[in-house]
Amino acid sequence: MNLTKYFERFRRLHRLISKKATGSPIELASKLDLSERAVFEYIRIMREIGAPISFCPIRRSYYYEREVRFDIGFRELDDKEVTDVDGGCNNTSSTFLTECVGYSHIQFKYEEHP
Repeated sequence: MNLTKYFERFRRLHRLISKKATGSPIELASKLDLSERAVFEYIRIMREIGAPISFCPIRRSYYYEREVRFDIGFRELDDKEVTDVDGGCNNTSSTFLTECVGYSHIQFKYEEHP
């Protein structure tokens, strides 16, 4: 299956759960053009990665037990996030490789460009 289509189904499912508008599993399967078994698999995966999903038999809808944000995609990191990802090491390649990874035998040459 195309990965983009797979992610889009997660987005659609998240929107429906957020609105408490999924309907029963059979109705949800119809809305997503999936089998009922596939719906259960998507929900299982979402729960596995931390989504607090429950089902209300009175409303006949899945819902989130608390407010959550769902985000799949890429965005540019700000300077603080880069430092956090870098493990707090300075951003230069030589410093990162020597201090964080332990490659002290690699030599780097930087040239200033006017």
